[in-house]
Amino acid sequence: MGGANSSSAGRRYRRARRLKGSKRGVVAVIGTLLALLVFFALFGIFLTEYVPLWMVDNESQFTAQAAASFAQLKSNLDFQYTIGGPVSFGTPFTLTSGSVPLIAAPTQGTLVFLPANCAPQSVTVGANTYSVPFYTATAHDSGANWMVGQPVSSAHCNFVNVTIGYGPGGTGHPYYQEVETGTLQMTLPNRYYTAETFFFEDDGVVQSQSGGYQIMAFPPPLNVTTYAGNTTVTTSFLQLYGNSTSVVGQQSQEVYTTLRYSQETTSNGEYVASTKTYTPTNFTFEIGTQYPCAWYSFLNGVMLQSGLPAADFTLTYAGSTTPPTFSACSTLNGHTAIVQLEIGTSTAGYVNYVTLFYAGAQVTLGVQG
Repeated sequence: MGGANSSSAGRRYRRARRLKGSKRGVVAVIGTLLALLVFFALFGIFLTEYVPLWMVDNESQFTAQAAASFAQLKSNLDFQYTIGGPVSFGTPFTLTSGSVPLIAAPTQGTLVFLPANCAPQSVTVGANTYSVPFYTATAHDSGANWMVGQPVSSAHCNFVNVTIGYGPGGTGHPYYQEVETGTLQMTLPNRYYTAETFFFEDDGVVQSQSGGYQIMAFPPPLNVTTYAGNTTVTTSFLQLYGNSTSVVGQQSQEVYTTLRYSQETTSNGEYVASTKTYTPTNFTFEIGTQYPCAWYSFLNGVMLQSGLPAADFTLTYAGSTTPPTFSACSTLNGHTAIVQLEIGTSTAGYVNYVTLFYAGAQVTLGVQG
């Protein structure tokens, strides 16, 4: 009987061991599945919460770097034409944002330079024929023809006009300068942060978002001040030219600016020989731009701070004194609109002193040619 009892006990023992081993296997599988569930839950939180926050920070830094580069470019150009040198400056532009390794690719920016884009026409002045992008108009006196006025197709033309009623010396014809400005544009198609576009024209940097939201991030040097009954205007305009160039998605790109010419012009108004005094003149600033909301707000702010009565100046958008709306600015589709500031009228001037800087610079992207 002892042998029978021993055989039965052995079988029971082996069966118990197999059951214990099977339970341990089930526990191990369940533990592994639970660990995977925890991992995927944490990884999902990482993808949906932490990665967007990380990329928002990367793209906000990318936007700040772009703004800093445009500010440096403008500062370099201002320094070049006000003191006449150095001849060349290089400004670095970062064209990609940071990334999340193996998870999120960097955002790639686009840097585009477009030189003069106004349609030319042939005009005859006296015995000479010129190819110019602007209409001809009759000057204020002598019936002489001057190359002034509006571009042939202002809807597709970035330009700036500056007119001083009386040029240097206080006699003779009004002083005109009209040029195609050329533009440097950087587009940041941010996916997590707000998409931005920076636009450099006529020595001003416009920052634009979708929906027609535009601001003058770094304004041009246009100042109007009134002191002791005298009004002073200081301004400049800058022509950019070179080869059309587009660069996409490189780590960094150098933008070189080479000063080609600069000129300073001043006017004290009209000189009256009988009294040996100067009477005030008028001043007109006009720009054709794709970002009229930014320029209109900037010019309006300049005049509000100038101290001049509202009756002494006129600010218009597309020929109307009604300010542009955000919707109007967002539906231009690459066309340009005209914003004009006129201080004084054709018969009465209110400006006692004008200083105008007029300069041109060649823009080169990449290795300087």
